[in-house]
Amino acid sequence: MPRFLAEFGWQGPPTWSTLTRSISDDPLTPESPGMLVHQKAIEGNDKLIDGLVAHLPLPDDMEDWHWAMSLNQATAVRVAVEHLRSWSPVCMGSVVWQLNDCWPVTSWAAVDGDGHAKPLLYALKHAYADRLVTIQPRNGEPGTPLVVAVVNDSGEAWSGDLVIRRLRFDGVELQGVKVPVGLGARSTTTVPVPSDVAVPAGSGDEVLVATLGAERATWFFAEPRDSALEAPTLAVEPILTPTGARVRVTTDALVQDLALLVDKVHPDAVVDDMLVTLLPGESVTFEVTCPEVLDPAAFADPRVLRHTNQLVTEVAR
Repeated sequence: MPRFLAEFGWQGPPTWSTLTRSISDDPLTPESPGMLVHQKAIEGNDKLIDGLVAHLPLPDDMEDWHWAMSLNQATAVRVAVEHLRSWSPVCMGSVVWQLNDCWPVTSWAAVDGDGHAKPLLYALKHAYADRLVTIQPRNGEPGTPLVVAVVNDSGEAWSGDLVIRRLRFDGVELQGVKVPVGLGARSTTTVPVPSDVAVPAGSGDEVLVATLGAERATWFFAEPRDSALEAPTLAVEPILTPTGARVRVTTDALVQDLALLVDKVHPDAVVDDMLVTLLPGESVTFEVTCPEVLDPAAFADPRVLRHTNQLVTEVAR
């Protein structure tokens, strides 16, 4: 619980288009010569593996490895930022290392050497939003193993009903509670999660969901590799627009950290959001911009439409 924290980060590869533009190894692997030249941290790849395997299976496929390491970088820094913000006003700031790279490299940056946003940049957008709902452990406080921290860094007051639900992965609600909250501008409040809501019957197939207005947080009781995440059926509805495409994705199962890696469709394509967790039956619409006409069918390619479930259900096989 520092008063201010700088500098911290976690490594991840550049975007796929930057990686394949700058490295011509055949075969391309995490340990191929070009990859190692572009990894300047001491024992960098070993650290990436050590930091991954507690959470996700280690992939053999290069594109799965790239997605897993990109996702793990985003998750690591998001967890840190949300932890720090949940302790405000004790902690009133943090500096992430780092924003961008000056060349194509595996690094701590959120923007790679070609100027493309890595998943980390979207994680930072979420974690540093003016209004944040985050579920946090408080093991040092008797009787409150989990709390919901509501952080309001906006200039306006924020109030409403905080709804906390424990759900099975199939969407069935097991326990829930509604708590009225109100906080002023630039303030934080924490709400203990009642034990009957906070304690799962089975840790591998349940999720805690806290919602206040448009903001939502999730808490998974087990690491993805130890969870019951299933392969979802995703309905992808792309519509071309004058500036790119609008892509609506609907899921029939819980899907964690849904992302469109649009640089695989076109190196200059940019998506407005990433790393979205959906409950069964929910949808999300991604806005994609690009100076050239895109192939709408490409957005349904599982190499482009990625999520955590893939790394559990496919890599583990």
